Amino acid sequence: MNNNNNNHIPKNATVAFVIGALAGGVAALLLAPQSGDQLRKRLKTGAQDLKERARHKTDSVREKAETVTGAMKGAVTEARHTYRDELDKRRQPDAEQAARRTGA
Repeated sequence: MNNNNNNHIPKNATVAFVIGALAGGVAALLLAPQSGDQLRKRLKTGAQDLKERARHKTDSVREKAETVTGAMKGAVTEARHTYRDELDKRRQPDAEQAARRTGA
């Protein structure tokens, strides 16, 4: 149970670091000596860049999820066929024995 708590500490630390970095970046932008027009332009450009990076990351994650999903579907289908083949093999001797008993 202690291992689960230890696994969450790095994630929490990473999240805290990212939030702190973003807050520091925003504070630096707001406190830097530049005109309002320049600041708005930088904020707009930064927001557009962030949006683009998020879209690329989302696409990447989606592609990986589709790949994993496809692989899982293939594995399940293969397992299902293997199971049915084994089941048929086990039923076949039973059917042959039943036919012998009935004289067919």
